[in-house]
Order: sequence, then C-alpha cells, then structure tokens
Amino acid sequence: MISRVELVQKIQAAFNNVKLEDGIGLWEAQGLDNYANEEELAKLRAKDERLNWENLSYQDLTQCESSLSFFDAKGMRFCLPRFLIFDLLATEIQQLQNLSAPEVVFTLTHELDSEYQLRRFSLFNSNQIKCIIEFLNHKLRNSATNENDYFDKQLKDGLTFWYTKLAY
Repeated sequence: MISRVELVQKIQAAFNNVKLEDGIGLWEAQGLDNYANEEELAKLRAKDERLNWENLSYQDLTQCESSLSFFDAKGMRFCLPRFLIFDLLATEIQQLQNLSAPEVVFTLTHELDSEYQLRRFSLFNSNQIKCIIEFLNHKLRNSATNENDYFDKQLKDGLTFWYTKLAY
C-alpha cells in the first residue's frame, strides 16, 4: 500500500512527457459540452495546454469538470493525470484555494465496456493503467464501506475492468 504522496509521484512519472498532440483538450472538451460552434471550438482549442499537463490549473479543472466526459483518447491520456492528482490532494488544495476536486471515479468506473469508453481509454500504457488501479484501490481503501455500498461496488467493478485491461 503506497501513500498519497507516493501515488502522486508515480502518476507524475507514468505520465511524464505525455503531450496532447491533436487531441481534445480541457477547454475544447468544455466547449463540446456547451454545444459550442466550430468558431468557438477553435478559440477554445487554441486556449488548451498541449505540452505539459502539469500546467493545467486546479481552477481550470474545477471550471471544466464536465470535460472528463468529452475527451478523446489523447485528451484523456493528457488530462487524466492532473484530475487524479487533484483528487488525491483535494483536502490540501481546498484549504489553500477553496476548490473542490471534480468527480473522477465515475469516469474510471462507469460503462467501461461501451465502445465509447474503450476508445477513450485505448492509449494508456501499462504503467499508466497501474496508476489508475492504484488510484482506485486508494479510493476503495479510504471509502466508508458501511456508508456507501454502491460506491464500493462501483470501485470494485472498475478495478476488475482495469486489471483485465492491464492483462492484455
């Protein structure tokens, strides 16, 4: 069992040097959620961080929390590590910046066998998948089991998917 700090370091190492390339970034995904037209999407795309996911601010993640539902595979691989770290450090960030971490567990555990989800999660390498597994295990260990059986089941089902994906 690794600590939160160790897991953050593991995520940083596993996603080091990941670029957005031509993927859908944080702001463009938010535009898709808001039904933005092509002109507006182009402006949002130009605003997106493309080189270093660690430059994504927690403020921007909070403003664009629904973007998690609109990333393509490249966008998911680029932005997910920052969402994971935000969740892991949420207590500290909330105290310093008064921001609440967006819900990332749902993205990693919901309808994972759908073609849409399979496509969005298609670019993760084994080290990145191991980080997702560690993150979900951390959430499971720290959930109040007696208070939220649905959440625990969701985490366990998600873990089954990610362990299977790791085996391929």
